[in-house]
Amino acid sequence: MSLPVVSVEVMFDTAPPSGVAKTNSFDGGTNGVTISTGNSGGSNGSAFNVITGSPQYTNAQVFGGSGLAAFNPTSGADCHMDWTGVTQVGDTFCLRLYMRLVSATSAIQRVAVVQGPGGVVSAVWMTSGRILRVYLGFSISITAQLATPVPIGQWCRVELRWRIDSGGSGTAEIWRYDDPNSAVASDYALSSTQAWPSGKPGMVEWHLQRDAGGWWYLDNVAVSDQRIGPVQGTWTDVSLVAKRGITTKRGSDRVISPVIRYDAGTAMVHVNNTDRRFDPTNVDGPHATGTRTKVTPMKPLRIRATWNAVTYDVFRGFVDQWNVDHVADVYSEATVTATDGFKVLRNRKRPAVAPVGAGENAGARVNRILDSAGWPAADRVIATGNSTLQETTLEGDALSELQAVAESEIGELYIDASGKVVFRNRQAVILESRSNSVQATFGVGFTPAVAKLSTDDATFYNEIRATRTGGSEQVAGDAASQAEFLVKTFEAGSLLLVDDTAAAAYASWILYVSKEPEVRFDSIEIHAHADPDNLFPVVLSREIGDRIRIIRQPSGDGDPITRDCFIRGISHQTTGATWITTWNLQSATKYGSFLVLNNSVLGRLNENALGF
Repeated sequence: MSLPVVSVEVMFDTAPPSGVAKTNSFDGGTNGVTISTGNSGGSNGSAFNVITGSPQYTNAQVFGGSGLAAFNPTSGADCHMDWTGVTQVGDTFCLRLYMRLVSATSAIQRVAVVQGPGGVVSAVWMTSGRILRVYLGFSISITAQLATPVPIGQWCRVELRWRIDSGGSGTAEIWRYDDPNSAVASDYALSSTQAWPSGKPGMVEWHLQRDAGGWWYLDNVAVSDQRIGPVQGTWTDVSLVAKRGITTKRGSDRVISPVIRYDAGTAMVHVNNTDRRFDPTNVDGPHATGTRTKVTPMKPLRIRATWNAVTYDVFRGFVDQWNVDHVADVYSEATVTATDGFKVLRNRKRPAVAPVGAGENAGARVNRILDSAGWPAADRVIATGNSTLQETTLEGDALSELQAVAESEIGELYIDASGKVVFRNRQAVILESRSNSVQATFGVGFTPAVAKLSTDDATFYNEIRATRTGGSEQVAGDAASQAEFLVKTFEAGSLLLVDDTAAAAYASWILYVSKEPEVRFDSIEIHAHADPDNLFPVVLSREIGDRIRIIRQPSGDGDPITRDCFIRGISHQTTGATWITTWNLQSATKYGSFLVLNNSVLGRLNENALGF
């Protein structure tokens, strides 16, 4: 029996290296846009002073798995991005870059050039054999050369250090780290003492020279007066020391309302701590600096699974605790628990500002709140809202206000498997293909899954009372349902909607989808290990809001029971032998029959309920 390969990674180094004069991650750009002096600063880092050629931002390959990198889209051309005015106070000048070589170049190509007051001090070249060389001047002579080639198809970190005194004499060193997070170099070379031309370095050019033979991606470049080390935000893989399985949970535990408030996602992993590497009291371990441990709460943690050469995000959040357990003096295990970004947003308390945002849509409000909480733009997927909202003072914790916006919209707000804040508007369940078309079917042929029918009244409401802030209560009810099932009231207060007409439409929407008790599947438990080739691509790729279909054949005679459902909660539990995925579900029965203008299927008058 085969299972996906699970990787558990922790970002121990969440603070940037000290003493860095300039750095650029490229993460604040726009995919496919040419990098310029004007758009290269800000959230990217330090803006480049000069750019030659047409380097571009790209998300095709990115160090760390998210954000952007730089590359040269034009074969046969050189381009470079330069920092001027970076002369260091002492005699040491250091560079760091991350490169991912796509294929070997046909001829020797430039990687970096450093200049002083009189011109080029030194240049770094890569040969067609993928060997990095440090030259005296631009290309006078080789002073230091690595012995092994740059690997193809993976990120590596390259560091350089020139020690050049005021008279122009000194050495150059070069390190390559094929494990880019490592402190142990894969190759190293040191020059003899040289008389370097052009004085002490004060300018650096980052080259992306490309020929018909090969090229590379570039990321996280930096210059400093000391060795820089790994970039802020590098992931350390702790999978090899994992002893037991993982448990993750995201979304809603059980749907009991037509307006869903999602819970914070959580994860639990167990790691072998016999060498005390995850012991917070061990300041001599690999995850400590000086007398300070890096094994602390709030370190980013992510879990990913690779199946059939495809890597899927499973969970991303922040460590809650490292619970260390020692068994006598022979074995130790650390249980690591984590919570997703909802924890960060709940903890972010904001002072009131002058009222802003009157009349903006719900999606714009979500972005405004996330901005006020300092949530990264790269870590959000925000739809344009269908509702218009009242002004806000942005006071209080960010999560509560975000959830109030989502509930006023009857939308969805959750953290996805990659750690991004997702906001889906009210009409997403009607218009987006992953919600209006079935993404997976269970119950036909052999399906190792358990789905039980539920006939309770948890999602049933036949009187809706909706009140916006500053408005009058709007009531919608169904007399026939009330006569048959008695009255059950759903109350929605303090809605952020701008007028009572919108509040009345809100009440009518909820009444339509909930006025009758449902026979529904409220969860499905899938034993993916029992049919790995068919089920792992399904359970690992589905997300909250996806539509699935469950078919159950009753015992004896009778037609199959068929229900469409939305996934509202996702949990995975895996050991070394099993992988069980559970989806908590919401009935989708009433969501295919709303009137949507200008839609060929949902825009038929007198056949669909009115959506708003």
